[in-house]
Amino acid sequence: MALLKLIFLFFFLVFLLKKRWLLGHALFLSAILCGLIQNLSILQICFSFITAITYKQNLLLACVIISILIFAHSLEKTGYIRHIIDVFQGVFPWPRLNLMILPALIGLLPMPGGAIFSAPFIEEIAKHYKIPRTQQAIINYWFRHSWEYSWPLYPGLLLTVHLGQVGLFELAIIDLPIMILSFLFGYIFFLSPVKGKSFTLKGQFWIFLKEIAPILTVIFLAGGSELIFYFLPRELFIILAVWVGIIWVWIRKKITLFQLYTILKDKTLLKVLYAVMAIFSFKQILIDSQIVLYANKTLINYHIPIAFIAFFLPFLVGLTIGLTLAFVGSTFPFIFSLLETTHTPLLPYAMLAYSSGIIGVLLSPMHLCLVLSIEYFHVEFSKIHQQLYWPCILMLFCIIIWFVFLKWLY
Repeated sequence: MALLKLIFLFFFLVFLLKKRWLLGHALFLSAILCGLIQNLSILQICFSFITAITYKQNLLLACVIISILIFAHSLEKTGYIRHIIDVFQGVFPWPRLNLMILPALIGLLPMPGGAIFSAPFIEEIAKHYKIPRTQQAIINYWFRHSWEYSWPLYPGLLLTVHLGQVGLFELAIIDLPIMILSFLFGYIFFLSPVKGKSFTLKGQFWIFLKEIAPILTVIFLAGGSELIFYFLPRELFIILAVWVGIIWVWIRKKITLFQLYTILKDKTLLKVLYAVMAIFSFKQILIDSQIVLYANKTLINYHIPIAFIAFFLPFLVGLTIGLTLAFVGSTFPFIFSLLETTHTPLLPYAMLAYSSGIIGVLLSPMHLCLVLSIEYFHVEFSKIHQQLYWPCILMLFCIIIWFVFLKWLY
């Protein structure tokens, strides 16, 4: 049964990661196993890998991620981060707000692997409070994605609106309570244990804005360009926006050749690029082997309720693939077609499917932001993954309660 195979593949991948396999190795092995159990030949598996690695959209996405890493390393190696943190410490006196606001600020820009942006900031601030690196990683990861449920610039939300033919404003509004809960649970689980003295105010807010101008420029350029030039690949504008920030930092800090060499030779660039290509390859095998399609049919054959399908399929695909657009693109056409035949109000189901899919993505070992946070803070996958269980379970419970209320309301 395809559904059981898919579940087995996920736990096999998690097992390899817990054994401290390199992510790229674990993904490629899981992809090969997926192809073999779905009766693909070695030649077909290799062709799927080549297709994934050479696909234009994947190459653009890889360039986005590498550009983000170069930007992050430029901020770090030139000392720009430390200067921003010094200014930031003089604007807000509260420790927990300090730890929340920067990943949340970066999260306003829906770029793949964006957690690498805020990781150095969290690391610097955490030194004042002696926060364990695992907790640093989880704070950086969680608040980076709290906007995704309702922020209109996220492509997953836009694609949901397009596929379901629902209003963007309406969907964003009914998703808003889930977004607020995400911040609330993040505070309760990850920030409430933080102890430390408040900073002494010594700066002004406008000075802080001036210092983070390169980051704000990236956010506004990428977001604004996508709204204006929506018919062109969004990755292209993100790349250009990020490189505007990179050049800004290089000029502002008068970067030396040695600093430039240090930034570009960092082994993290190659490791992350390898992991990204492995993710693309695994995703392509899932598509070519049709294992997700057969899993969908299994659910239909057993007369599973539409509400359960809308909840479970996006969650499963998000958990397996780790990409928001993947679960939206692969499951929503099927879910919305089922809903249209039953003349059921779409908005409650759109909220249920989209929110549960995001929780699946948050728990996925293939989620790029999770990978980058783990790599940056040098923590074990199992330790950070375990901390996600309870807040995600509570989020799912609240999503279901909210869906029941919305279904009654509509």
